[in-house]
Amino acid sequence: MPRTMRCYRHPNRETRVSCATCGRPICTECMVPTDVGIKCPEDAKLPRRARVGAMRPRQLAKSLLAGAGVALVGLPVVYAIFQLGFLTLLLSLAAGYGAGTLVHRAGGRNGGAVAMTISGVAVAIPYLILLLPELLSGGLPAIRLAAAALAVLTAVYNSR
Repeated sequence: MPRTMRCYRHPNRETRVSCATCGRPICTECMVPTDVGIKCPEDAKLPRRARVGAMRPRQLAKSLLAGAGVALVGLPVVYAIFQLGFLTLLLSLAAGYGAGTLVHRAGGRNGGAVAMTISGVAVAIPYLILLLPELLSGGLPAIRLAAAALAVLTAVYNSR
């Protein structure tokens, strides 16, 4: 006979049911039936197999590959963005959005700190490489620094 547990949201209620994803005990009021079993309300909101920040090794490898691709392709993209002075901020916003989406999808839409870090670093690398000569010569290209910050923040936000 299964042991009786108490609902994690309602400690005064006994239950014999637990979430199919996280294993927490849930009462009949809290349980949400899904295609893959009974889940707690938090896990029922997530897509199948997607637990924020819980990446499998294969998903991590795909995210890292996508990040490397973003950094590599980002060099000519950022160079072109810097040549179009009046559109620099807008194009940087779009580039950050696209890079964040790519890394997020490559990792199985799990997001979390790992995907956010990969996105942020991958977008920052091309900007830093192209801004480094100006920064070392003492120049402070404010619009370009703002564009880099905007692109990185957008990528990080979009891959959460």
